[in-house]
Amino acid sequence: MTETVGLFMASLLALAVFFAQKAKLHMSKLVLANKELKQEIAERRCTEKKLRIKDCVIETSINCIATADLSGSLTYVNGSMLALWGFTDESEVLGRQLSELLAVPGEAAAMTRGLLVNDSFIGEAKGKRKDNSSLDVQCCANLVKDETGTPLCIMVSCIDITERKAMEEAVRYHAYHDFLTGLPNRTLFMEHLNCALAQARRLHAKTGVLFLDLDRFKNVNDSLGHTAGDQLLKEVAERLKLCMRESDTVARIGGDEYTVLLTHISHADDASKIAKKIMAALQRPYIINNHELRVTASIGISTCPEDGETAEALLKHADIAMYHAKEQGRNNYQFYNPVLNIRTVERIVFESSLRKTLERGELIVYYQPQLDTGTRQIICAEALVRWQHPELGLLNPMQFIPLAEEIGIIMPIDEWVLRTACAQNRAWQEEGYPPLCITVNLSAHRFQQPDLAEMVARILRDTCLKPEWLELEITESIAMRDVGNTILNMIRLTGMGIRFSIDDFGTGYSSLSYLKKLPIHKLKIDRTFIRGLTADPDDQAIVNAVIAMAHSLKLEVVAEGVETEDQLAFLHSSGCDGIQGYLFGEPLRAERFAELIPLYQ
Repeated sequence: MTETVGLFMASLLALAVFFAQKAKLHMSKLVLANKELKQEIAERRCTEKKLRIKDCVIETSINCIATADLSGSLTYVNGSMLALWGFTDESEVLGRQLSELLAVPGEAAAMTRGLLVNDSFIGEAKGKRKDNSSLDVQCCANLVKDETGTPLCIMVSCIDITERKAMEEAVRYHAYHDFLTGLPNRTLFMEHLNCALAQARRLHAKTGVLFLDLDRFKNVNDSLGHTAGDQLLKEVAERLKLCMRESDTVARIGGDEYTVLLTHISHADDASKIAKKIMAALQRPYIINNHELRVTASIGISTCPEDGETAEALLKHADIAMYHAKEQGRNNYQFYNPVLNIRTVERIVFESSLRKTLERGELIVYYQPQLDTGTRQIICAEALVRWQHPELGLLNPMQFIPLAEEIGIIMPIDEWVLRTACAQNRAWQEEGYPPLCITVNLSAHRFQQPDLAEMVARILRDTCLKPEWLELEITESIAMRDVGNTILNMIRLTGMGIRFSIDDFGTGYSSLSYLKKLPIHKLKIDRTFIRGLTADPDDQAIVNAVIAMAHSLKLEVVAEGVETEDQLAFLHSSGCDGIQGYLFGEPLRAERFAELIPLYQ
């Protein structure tokens, strides 16, 4: 009995242990399940939070974001896209086709179909706002798929690049157009010319090129300033455009140079007709800063295939022909002729020689006397530069000074002439000759330099010449160029004791209101008014008026180009203070001029 009870109790105990272990296992599963549930809830909440953050990021993104179903119908747009496209509520947009708001190059639905094939699109596209205005965007579109690869929708992200595109277009425009006139520049002209030549070859047609240069445009800049010169260039451009057909191209390739491309011309005479039309249009008066200006042009013409079959050859030959037109007296047109190439080579050789004149010592200063009209005594000597060319002989300034200004070597020539003249004047004084004034001409470029006064002071110091024995001569047009800077330079120099005279008075665009402000002491009447003085009443009236005006301003007057006794008698009776001309002496070398000094004392 006892054994039976013990066995029963042991069974009960074992059964209790079994159920206890089973309960413990069940409890562990419950705890684990509870933990997994909490973790799943936490993960779900984290995912929901991420989704809310993602939704917030998408909605507040500065990028324009939209989704569309596979048919291209919009299902979502964020606030940035609504704002940029000009909509106020998404209801105005949802359900509309993506292609209505965003068009990529090609067909309207190309983006949708392309994405179904390629999964993505990246590139520039055109947007269409609510008010139908357009904008440029950088677009990135992707096909969204589920885990099995099945397409779900299309997601598009855009950035507004309208301003950048406008800036790029502006940069591109200025790269191919002249900033001042808006005309095509040399680069664009050559592109048009190359295209025209290719077409002409296919059609066996002729093409013409005109190279146009304004005559004496530099005088406008010198007398009225660069602002007036720029205005003139713009007005010339407008007149040229009116002379052209729609198929032609007119360009400004630099300075006062223009080119014209004539397409589909039948004969060379067609080009000459256009040239005549241009010349007539340009000769009509211009009103610039209350000044009436008249300008002319020299035009060179080349044609394809006669004068070349490349753009470079045609432009070069038209340029050569234009220079020939200049040599023929300006205000005309000339066709290219191969003989002109020889002259071009000669000019290049001449230019090369001119650059070496100073180092070779080929420049010489000649001196011409200015006399007092009453006493017939020499009061001044004008220094005039000459070039002793090794092959062409003695050249006067008009044969090389304009070229020296053009190629940029006029300043060292100016300084050399000034130094040579000052040193010569000092040498005459040391040799015992009576002191006299030396007059030196300055170029416009040298006169406008800010270091002018320092340069003159240095030369006077180096040559030991006192300032009162130096007179600087400038033309009327130089005096009127940048009047503020002109007056400043003249005040600095007159403060040193240097005097000024205005050369060629009556031939420029001077204003008397400015003239009276300039610190000058002498006017030189241009020789063109002296030449017909004894026979032309108009010249007589002009000379008398200039003398009277100058004396009222307490200025001396010197007449240039006096060659006869009759001219001298008229000038003396009119009260002209000084005279200069071949009647008393041509320009002479220093040693011969020294022999002349005692004869007029």
